[in-house]
Amino acid sequence: MNAFEWHAERRKAILRAHPEVKSLYGRDRATALWIAGVAALQIALTFFAGHLSWPAMLAFAYFIGAFPAHALGVLVHEAGHNLVFRSTAANKLLAIAANVPLGAPAAIEFRAQHALHHRHLGDADGKDTQAPTRHEARVVKSGVAKLVSFTLGRFYFKSRPANHVAFDRFMAINWIACIAYGIVVLWLGGPKAFCFGLVAGLAAFGPHTTGARRLSEHLTARRGQPTNSYYGILNRISFDVGYHVEHHDFPNIPWRRMRALKKMAPEFYNPLYAVRSWTWLVVSYFVDSRYRVDQYIGMGGAWVEELEAQRHEATSSRDHVI
Repeated sequence: MNAFEWHAERRKAILRAHPEVKSLYGRDRATALWIAGVAALQIALTFFAGHLSWPAMLAFAYFIGAFPAHALGVLVHEAGHNLVFRSTAANKLLAIAANVPLGAPAAIEFRAQHALHHRHLGDADGKDTQAPTRHEARVVKSGVAKLVSFTLGRFYFKSRPANHVAFDRFMAINWIACIAYGIVVLWLGGPKAFCFGLVAGLAAFGPHTTGARRLSEHLTARRGQPTNSYYGILNRISFDVGYHVEHHDFPNIPWRRMRALKKMAPEFYNPLYAVRSWTWLVVSYFVDSRYRVDQYIGMGGAWVEELEAQRHEATSSRDHVI
């Protein structure tokens, strides 16, 4: 059973046991208000950053700006699933609006590629657009290489976003909106304000506490479980994106109802492995050689099982010596 089928079978079983889950289906227009609020916050932070020194701006972007930047990325994801408005066009425009304060145009391309990620989850040969490439898994070994790959690999490993997205009118709007925003920020706020948005966005989905979400979602923790959730406090500022098993089980349920889904079907979620700390995970990934790129589903081993086995072996060896 592949990862896509794992979620499909779970969906059927959950609906058989809890048909009331269907009441959670639909859209949530309140997400549009959250996008407006978080985007306004990030824009305000952008112009404030323009008055800081370069070192202070970089620190401000990493330690403060990355959090709303990550939140905007999550809201782009919501609109990408058409979970805000009924119209596809309206959801695309809303995703573009959420994308603008991030600087780099990505909303429309992400929408297409993320749909393929759901459809081909765990296919490490190019169809799962969020999977690392096998070439990347072979060459990225050291902590420094993992840091560079995790931060910039999406630009270097061209086959990671293997599926080309057609340049249509919405992608043109996405590019025009982001370029226009960048020009205004550069004109009114200066180069530091301009760089703030780019640095905050790069950190938010890179070597940062929030960037650990990319690691936690589909690193194989237990064999037979291709997706992991995170139920920690950072969900409160990340629009419950940590409820990731729930999301792949029911991608037609908006973020504000994910907690209700887990409460409705606790026997399907409580027994699963869940990541306890994004911060611990991202630090461990870079400094511990036992964490590898090929531990994405469909590629390598189960990292939690491997670490437990290694700890057990080390403990047994010590006992033997004593």
